[in-house]
Order: sequence, then C-alpha cells, then structure tokens
Amino acid sequence: MSSKVLIVDDEDLICSMLDRVLRLEGYEVETSTKPEEGLNLLKQTAYDVLLTDLHMSGMNGLELLGRARRIQPACDVVMMTGYASVETAKEAIKLGAIDYITKPLDIEGELKPLLSSIMNSEADQDEPGEDLEDPRTQDAWGDFVGRGEATLGLLKKVTKVAHSDVPVLLQGQSGTGKEMVSGLLHKLSRRSERPFIKVNCAALPETLLESELFGHTKGSFTGATSDRDGLFKAADGGTLLLDEIGEISLTFQPKLLRVLQDGEFHRVGDAQRAVKVNVRIIAATNRDLVKAVRTGDFREDLYYRLNVVPLEIPPLRERIDDLEDLLEHFIAQAARKHVGYPKVQFSEEIVRVLNRYPWPGNIRELANAVESATVLAEGTQVRLADLPLAIQDFARSLGEEVGSNDDMPLGATPAETLEEIEMRCIIQSMVKTGFNRTRSADLLGVTRRTLSYRINKYDLEDELARLQEANEKESQAPENTAN
Repeated sequence: MSSKVLIVDDEDLICSMLDRVLRLEGYEVETSTKPEEGLNLLKQTAYDVLLTDLHMSGMNGLELLGRARRIQPACDVVMMTGYASVETAKEAIKLGAIDYITKPLDIEGELKPLLSSIMNSEADQDEPGEDLEDPRTQDAWGDFVGRGEATLGLLKKVTKVAHSDVPVLLQGQSGTGKEMVSGLLHKLSRRSERPFIKVNCAALPETLLESELFGHTKGSFTGATSDRDGLFKAADGGTLLLDEIGEISLTFQPKLLRVLQDGEFHRVGDAQRAVKVNVRIIAATNRDLVKAVRTGDFREDLYYRLNVVPLEIPPLRERIDDLEDLLEHFIAQAARKHVGYPKVQFSEEIVRVLNRYPWPGNIRELANAVESATVLAEGTQVRLADLPLAIQDFARSLGEEVGSNDDMPLGATPAETLEEIEMRCIIQSMVKTGFNRTRSADLLGVTRRTLSYRINKYDLEDELARLQEANEKESQAPENTAN
C-alpha cells in the first residue's frame, strides 16, 4: 500500500508542484489551499504525513499542527516555512512536528529524503502490541541498573523513542550515564544488528575530527598515506553517538548540519564526490546548548536538527533510590576487576551517609568510591577511612552521628538520627532563604521536587507555616527606639 500525504498550503502553485512531484515518487497525495478544509480531510482519511505551510491566511501552520495532532495522533507533521527561526522550530517540535523544512524547498536534497526516512521508519516499526513488557525490552533494560521512579520514567521514554529514527539529544551532568543510555537506544532500535559507533568530539582537534568522521583521500594532508573511510561510513545503517557535541567548532558545525539535512558528506580532500549514508544520530552533552545558541557559540539550526527528541538524564541525587542497587553492582564489578581483593560490604550506617551525600560526580563518582574502598579496605568491611576524602568530610559534617574516630562504627553514639538531622537542615535552609523553596533546594543541593517530597515525608508543612507566620509578625513589629 502506498503512503498517503496531505499538503496544506495557501499557494496553489506550491500545492500543484508538490502534488506532481510526490505522485511521481509513488505517494498518494491530496492537497488543500484552505487549512479548515485540510482539517476536514484529516477527519475523513488516515494520512501518513501532513506537509503544511507555516504562514497561511485564516489559520497559521502551528494552529493547524496542534489541531491535526488531536485528530490524527499517528500522522507525522512536517512544517514548511520561509521564515525559519528558533521560535518557529521550537514551537513546531513542541506541538509535535517531526521536522521542518525551509522555503524555497529543496525537493531532491531535503524533502524527498525526509519523506523517505519517515515512511521507512513507520514501515519498520514493531506492531502496536509490543510494549514495555516485551522480553526484548526487559532484557535490554537489564543492562541499566536501578528501578527507581526517575529511572523507570527515563527507561520508558528511551523505549518509546528507540523505535524511531529521529535524532536524540542526551543532556545531563558528567557521569550520569549518557553513553549507557545511547547504547540502550541502539539496542532497542530496528538498527540493533547494525554498527553502533561512538566518538568523543571533545577529544579530537577540528581537523582530525573532520577526518575521523568523514574520512579522507590519499595526500589530502600530511600523513594521509591512503584513502580512508570515516566513522559515518562505518556506522552506515546503524547508530552514531556524537559525545560532547557542544565542543565542536563553529566552522565544523555547518558540515555536520549538512549530514543531518541531506544524509551526505564529502571526505577530506574530495570536494567532488558526495558520500551517502543512512545513520541514526544520537548527540550527548553536559553543556547548556540553549545558552550556547544565545551566545553565538552553537548554530541554532544545528541545535534544532539535533534536538528533535531531547532526553534529560537525571543526576544521581535525583535517583538516589537506585543507590543500593548501583552499590551492589559496582561492588561486584570491582571484585571482578581486582582479582585477589575480597568482595567488600558497606554497613547500614555508611549506606545512610552515602544516601545523603550530594554526588557531584554522579554515578562515575560512586563507581570510583566503591573501587577505592575495595582496594583500601582491610578485610571485607568498609570503614569511613576507606572512602574518598570528599565523602569522609561530608560524613563528619553530619556531626556526632558518624563519630570522630575512623575505626569507630558509624552511629555508635549518635546525638541525632539521620532523619532528625535532615529535618533540622530543611527547616534551617527554609528560614535562611525566607521560606523560598527554590532557593532552599539550591542551598541543600537538591531539586525543588525532592525538597517538597522531604517536607511532606516528615510532615513539616505546619511547622514551616508556623515559623513563616512568626517570622512575618516579627518583621512587621515596630522597632524600639531610644528617646
């Protein structure tokens, strides 16, 4: 069965031209120069793609997009605009567009490849009955340690996105596991039997990065003694992870943009012959790319090409309910790596300290802490002195609960329980910040959501309200002045 495309544009010439071109490509095409009429067609017929203009009389493309998504959620929408901007792309993607293209339209280089990619992706998708309970999904999830609320939310998004070929932008702090998420995206995709290639963009200078990604011809630069294919060619049919994407130079960015737009590139030293590839791009960064766009350090068009589906990888402090599973995983990993060292154990008291620690280095820091403890521990029981200094200092900052003697078991003579210390810290931070939860959360090194959860957990709402009321009364009372 041929794929169905609906074109809505108030320029009759555009509709006629696209109708003719796409029918020659084998698509079933219907056109309308009136947005309202286009919506009626959507109510009557199932389409694979809606191709709509942005600026039209009566109803703009963004409004049409929103209403079309409600009528046919499964219909992919591509926006056409002669007024491309960050705001347009951002709003279109937010409302559910799969992509956007600019006028004048590049039929051969952009529109045809885009439609072909959409149709191939739909044809290769698994049947609707496949869901999160599928054994293949569960097997892939097994590589990802932790089943806390934040982790499960991420895994469900990854599973849903994996079946598509659209670019994914992984954002998160260093050490949160972006590379592991990228591997999971590939493993769950229809490209899982094809290559998965990873490159750290920050580790290579610009000239070497271009050669590494695109390849080069013999004699194109000093040391190029033979023709060589690059990583894009090696990843053809599979997935390419561009890690630390925020570090690529402004001069290289348009070359990368062309690959995303056209699926082709030129090897270094060969400006005549273009190399065509079919690669799914996953980009990863710990930088704020929106800020980089505003400051001119990152191209806005490249950002929106990469950011079709953004996935935020939560820091360890926001998935702390995974800590004990991660701890067990890294203990076993360290025991396998350091043959001859015993498999260590962490007491409940130390685990409670680790649960409180803010983990600025995230999962990578936890793995290093376990490895350090494995090597330094005398026997199987981990002491405070076996852990990195940052964790030792944090543990001592909790007060008498952790003791001052490294050899004394943690919690031997506690003055307060961990819960009491946590409640005291929450109340002090709220008072100090004028009961502003956002600033208080920043002060404590947690998210606002985590702070609210802790306030509810310890039933502190009434106490905080009482303190805030008393504080306001005190600030409004007239000052005593000497006559």
